[in-house]
Amino acid sequence: MEKPILKAYYGNIFFEFLVHPDIRDTIIILPGFPSSNVMDDIIYFFYEKGFNVFVPRYSGSYQSKGQFLKTNPIIDLLKFIEQLKKGKAISLWDDNEISFEISKIFVFGGSFGGSVALALATNSKVTSKVVLISPVWDFKEHNKQQNEQDLDSMTCFVKKAYKNLYRYQFNSLVQTVNRFKEFSPKYYLSKLNIPILVFHDPDDKSVSINNSRNIKKLIKNIQIVESNTGHGLSIKLLNKYFDKIKSFLES
Repeated sequence: MEKPILKAYYGNIFFEFLVHPDIRDTIIILPGFPSSNVMDDIIYFFYEKGFNVFVPRYSGSYQSKGQFLKTNPIIDLLKFIEQLKKGKAISLWDDNEISFEISKIFVFGGSFGGSVALALATNSKVTSKVVLISPVWDFKEHNKQQNEQDLDSMTCFVKKAYKNLYRYQFNSLVQTVNRFKEFSPKYYLSKLNIPILVFHDPDDKSVSINNSRNIKKLIKNIQIVESNTGHGLSIKLLNKYFDKIKSFLES
């Protein structure tokens, strides 16, 4: 029988997690927009590889409290990491305190979550490395130079189709995200100094691989793997490229 995935809150932020009894490297997975509420297979994958695993939900999404993107998500996630460093969480199942120890922190994120991971890593002093999958590097330029998904049309779709799962009033994801300086290339390019591994499918229709190819010219500590595993973080990608990911994290 698989170990049950634990659930807890830090303030308004709901998260799922699995941890080991001894000190381990830790992976934080940041979901896309929208994303499934079931990430069990990915959580189990990393846990069975020996990592502590945490999946926080943005304010205003799924079980987290508040309004989605009403405030800066990076501030929420920096507070989340500060709580994480204390090595304790209260399981919602039985109110037992779960203790754990963290060595290095690695942040993973795909699509919108990749953008959040990038912004978080720029501001977190304890993030060691970042793995991005098809991230939106620049919301202002998205879909202007390439034929990509219309993020504002998606914003209106999610508001209707995920009505109780993402709670917000805005009609433009692009305008809303651009309120936060952390998502601007001018901001993160001047501050980012940790290694980054990027996976991007050349046939990705949601976020063009040309964005990742162009950004490689501007960032020194970056590797890009042109994968054929679709858009976003998936078990297919992890099964195919885990040796590459492991080598990157251990280097």
